[in-house]
Amino acid sequence: MNKPVLTIVVPCFNEEEVLAETSAQLSSVLLELIEDSMISIDSMILFVDDGSRDRTWELIEVENERNPNIRGLKLARNVGHQNALLAG
Repeated sequence: MNKPVLTIVVPCFNEEEVLAETSAQLSSVLLELIEDSMISIDSMILFVDDGSRDRTWELIEVENERNPNIRGLKLARNVGHQNALLAG
């Protein structure tokens, strides 16, 4: 039986102070679900940078290099968190 692929979409706007902790917490949950065979190993966390003006995108790139289950999407400008969720 195929396991479902889960993508957790996280809109981000100027989140440099909390991104590492958010990533760690969500990664822990995702890994637990994968280890319990509830979701596919292809599941991921998708951080959507909604036009941040701080180092949010740089930190998303760092998290992506550290963890293969983390991806990033950078929007050209701020479009609001609902639209960032839709983009994800």
